[in-house]
Amino acid sequence: MTGTSTNKFTSLFGFIASKLRTNPFSTIAVLLMITILAALVITRVGDIASRANASVDGVDISKALAVNTVTVSAETEYTTRQKIAGQVIAARESDHGFDRAGILAEVLVDEGDRVKKGDILAKLDMRLLDAREIEVKAGLERAEAMAVEAKATLERVATNFDRYVVLRENGHISQARFDQVKNELESAKAGEISAKSAVESAKAALAALIADRDLSVLRARFDGSVIARYRDEGEPFGMSGGPMVRLIEDGKLEIRVGLTELAAGALEVGDAYIFNQVGRDIETTLRSIVSKVDQNTRTVTAIFDVAEGADVLPGSLADMTIDVKVEGDGYWLPTEALAESRRGLWSAYTLSPVDGYDEYSTLARQELQLIYTEADRVFVRGTLQDGDHVVASGTHRLSQGFLVKAN
Repeated sequence: MTGTSTNKFTSLFGFIASKLRTNPFSTIAVLLMITILAALVITRVGDIASRANASVDGVDISKALAVNTVTVSAETEYTTRQKIAGQVIAARESDHGFDRAGILAEVLVDEGDRVKKGDILAKLDMRLLDAREIEVKAGLERAEAMAVEAKATLERVATNFDRYVVLRENGHISQARFDQVKNELESAKAGEISAKSAVESAKAALAALIADRDLSVLRARFDGSVIARYRDEGEPFGMSGGPMVRLIEDGKLEIRVGLTELAAGALEVGDAYIFNQVGRDIETTLRSIVSKVDQNTRTVTAIFDVAEGADVLPGSLADMTIDVKVEGDGYWLPTEALAESRRGLWSAYTLSPVDGYDEYSTLARQELQLIYTEADRVFVRGTLQDGDHVVASGTHRLSQGFLVKAN
């Protein structure tokens, strides 16, 4: 240290000492402020030096953001999960009614009743049929008696004709007498034919009467339940009849659903499938797939048979989830990896390593088309390449060219 510098410090210390004697508190406050300012200057200088040391080739790696990444791989197909819904229906459901006119005499069932095939549901008034039956049976007996008489007459005339043939050959009777006997034979034959026809006519009338009696008793055509009753006792039926009750075959249920052609192709006839209804599982078997596209809904109908004993009611809804494979090139990404882009597209950020710094990368924007969405991931296609490292989340705080460090 030179003499001049020593003199300056001696003068400074002398000045400070004199101030401390005259105004100690103010002097101490000024000294503290000087000390703090000196410390801040020293820290700033160190920080600048540190940043200078962290900058290489113009890249300030101290500002690199930490990001989570995923490595994408190219796919040639993806699987979609589709929920399909259908209505539980009875295998058969139809109106039961009379096919003839009459007065409703008795109804034996009501809504909610279960019936077996062949059970009587209702009856028409049969008093006219009873009277007609007596008349038809009497006519049949009369026709049968006349047929017996005609047969006996024919046999007698035929025997007499045989004798006259011999007499005519021997010349004992005239030709006129022979022709008369021959005519009697033909008349007897015609009489027998007429008598037989009368018998057949009477039998046909009796058969029609029996059919009318059968049609006057309404029977269930299958096992099921009565879901509607349209008429009560005393109501008339016209010549065309009409519905009386409605039955459903609730012991044999099915579920019909409309599927896309792609979804229908993922199902196998004869396989078992599980439907869900308010938390309950419904076991079914795929019976058939209708080989025609509905022109209104553009869907294919699939019919599932519900297992016997299932606790499910006709008319209710049930749904099922199926996996459908779709051919198409693309990549799976986390949903949070997407950022909204222009013209309906989406984007994601891939990492491009910085030369000489394996841990650090810059971001490049990739334009993507959204193909399929799931709860937490998406299937996309675009400018990605197989094996690219993609930022998995936090894209809202990023931009192209940002310096990042992958976790």
